[in-house]
Amino acid sequence: MMYSDHDIKEAIKRGSLIVDPYVEDLVRPGGLGMRLGNHLLKPKAGTVIDPKNHVLPEYDEIIMTEDKPYQINPGEFILGHTYEKVTVGSDIGFFIEGRSTLARIGLTIVQTAMIVYPGHRNRTVTLELANHGPNPILLYPLMKVARAAIFELKTPTTIDYDLTGKYRDQVLVGKPLFEKEFI
Repeated sequence: MMYSDHDIKEAIKRGSLIVDPYVEDLVRPGGLGMRLGNHLLKPKAGTVIDPKNHVLPEYDEIIMTEDKPYQINPGEFILGHTYEKVTVGSDIGFFIEGRSTLARIGLTIVQTAMIVYPGHRNRTVTLELANHGPNPILLYPLMKVARAAIFELKTPTTIDYDLTGKYRDQVLVGKPLFEKEFI
């Protein structure tokens, strides 16, 4: 069952969902708005990615400010992160997705990794931003960029992501990690 605005506020009150900083104006009828953090990672071209042999591209780190936005050009892909840190309890699920307004100009926020697992604790969420539109788009820190749909798990999970998850040590935006890709 998906959470309404009332359910989200109740989950925050009971501590099943922690959002830092929490801004009540970001609570929507069926979700929670999230803003863009100021760190970006831009993959450098020219590397053949090899998951089996752990070969990744190099990345340029970009730090945005209010006076220095980042221009994402058509066809460009970068990694970003939410400004908010979130903790997701064992009894809820958390899907992050883009905003309709930004999608209408060609900006996607999540390529495929839209679930934030229960047990994700006090960390930002990495975003996969791509400009599929015909025009450059300026990105600013703290702009509303995503929304989260929160839902109730039928039973609480017994697997806490931050005990074993491979991205548990990433604080802001994180590079990909190839671990146990072939089981």
